[in-house]
Amino acid sequence: MLNAKIQEYLASLDQDVSPLLSFHGENKIADRIKDIIKAEGQTYAPADEDVAERIAFDFLAEYPDVDSGWGTYYGPIYVLPNGSGQMVEYPSIQGVTETTLTYWTVRAFAVKNPLLSSRYADLVVDFSPKVFNKTADYKLIQLVIDANIEICAKKLAAPLDCKIKLKRTLLLSLQISDKERIARVKDTIIALESTIAEDDKAGLWGFAFNWLVLEYSQKVLTTSEEIVRLLNDLEKRLERVKANPWSAEHAVSLLAEYYAREKDEDNLMRVLGVLEAAHKGNAPDGADALLRVHAFEQIQEVYRKYQDKGFPKAKSAFDRIVQEIGSLNLDWKKSLKKVSVTTEIKKDEIDKFLAAIFGKESPSSLETVVARIALNFLPKQADIKTQLDETSRRHPISFLFTTQVISGDGIPVAKLSSLKDDYPQHLQRHATQYVQLNAIFLSLTIDELKKRFSKEVVIKYFDQVAVLQNEDKEYLHRALTAYWDGDYLVASHFFIPLIESSIRELIRLCGGIILKPNNISGYDRLTLTQLLYSQGDIVQGVFSQLGEDMLFYLRLVLIEKLGMNLRNNFAHGLEKRTFFSREASDRLFHVLSCMSFIKKRD
Repeated sequence: MLNAKIQEYLASLDQDVSPLLSFHGENKIADRIKDIIKAEGQTYAPADEDVAERIAFDFLAEYPDVDSGWGTYYGPIYVLPNGSGQMVEYPSIQGVTETTLTYWTVRAFAVKNPLLSSRYADLVVDFSPKVFNKTADYKLIQLVIDANIEICAKKLAAPLDCKIKLKRTLLLSLQISDKERIARVKDTIIALESTIAEDDKAGLWGFAFNWLVLEYSQKVLTTSEEIVRLLNDLEKRLERVKANPWSAEHAVSLLAEYYAREKDEDNLMRVLGVLEAAHKGNAPDGADALLRVHAFEQIQEVYRKYQDKGFPKAKSAFDRIVQEIGSLNLDWKKSLKKVSVTTEIKKDEIDKFLAAIFGKESPSSLETVVARIALNFLPKQADIKTQLDETSRRHPISFLFTTQVISGDGIPVAKLSSLKDDYPQHLQRHATQYVQLNAIFLSLTIDELKKRFSKEVVIKYFDQVAVLQNEDKEYLHRALTAYWDGDYLVASHFFIPLIESSIRELIRLCGGIILKPNNISGYDRLTLTQLLYSQGDIVQGVFSQLGEDMLFYLRLVLIEKLGMNLRNNFAHGLEKRTFFSREASDRLFHVLSCMSFIKKRD
């Protein structure tokens, strides 16, 4: 039996129909019911009816299914981990039984307050397919529609709640093909927007145009006069808000879709031009570099969208914006903050590490040392994945939002979504950071290598590498000489062609494809990127158990935008400062050391 105080409270709501002025106002009813139950004391055991009333007003409407997985319109008010780390949801769909739905059905028809009847009836409509395995009685759907129209016509709910309720009402009306109710909800939608719209609150306008003109005009039977009126209202609003990029974007997104659908390219480009001006006005010359880049990227994406829909003027505008992005004068030093971390490495730790590489009791051979260097500094994908997953668990917030990746010369090269949506890209970026962090140990190791072995001995060793052809020997000698003498810029410029030709020779020796037909009846060599992707299985096979890690590493160091990208930067004259430091040449020497593993079979 329902608690007497809860019954009294609900009866007062039914008799005195007062507006719920806060967003998700029904939750306030649930809060009051919970207070009544709490006041009964810890020994009080809530009845099934108490629980049914409490959860009825705690469910959230228009809940994103991706988060709950219920496939329902209503969802939990929260999903949080308990003390054991298990995710707990409240209210849970598991608490909705046949008894609960029967109780809500009775209540829906018994009460007079439309706020109450709408909630009870809509819960039954929403959960019946899950609990009863059938749709609810159409009379309940009609009750939801009529109650929501009354709520919004009388402004008994907050503006955003009314907007949500009317979207639900429109869809339910279309579901049961009730023409009379479809017409009523259409009129209510138009009336609501005209009443609640405020220029600086984009969520309170444009929905009538979106639903009645763009999404459901054929089903709702929106008249041509209504379309013209809604279109003119939106155009006038755009004129008023055009200086605000966020409000302008909301208006233009609707108008552009309409003009694109009507094949009206002139008006399409006109409104897109308004949006472009708004974004540029918000990020003028001298503004924060990140803000300027973001503004131009927003413009670019809009033009790309309509370029892809076949509008040639949008393509021209897209090309123009790309050119403008390349010409932006950006001061990244003002926009980015340097974050540094100091780590102390004890001398005995370094000594132990070097002893493991070069031999403890007696010096190891050069071949053994090079092999140990290659293996020790080859990142293992499994370890990096473990690190990335652990980092994301410890610092989840940083992996939930979009991350802009800026190249060393100030160009935005990538935008990463959440870890869940962009895991391979996050893995590449994390692997690059891993490689950069252990660069100090690689440098210390190579310094020790230079002390123990002369460049003549090292040159002689690399002369025997199977995948370095005869014509590469002079390159090799010049590269190693420059490297041993500390001329890292020259060394890197010799190392990169050597490495690319060695990978190409490896694939050729293994019977892979290194040529492709060109348009002048001849052949072109595959680029390194094409080789490492189309012929990557050969690299994996040659390096056996290290194959997957080796292929990942070669791509990371040489060709990936989120990696070091040394080959492509070298080939195209990008990030030239990189090659003055020893980090690049150390890493290239390490790649060459990995290639020295390869032996020809007799």
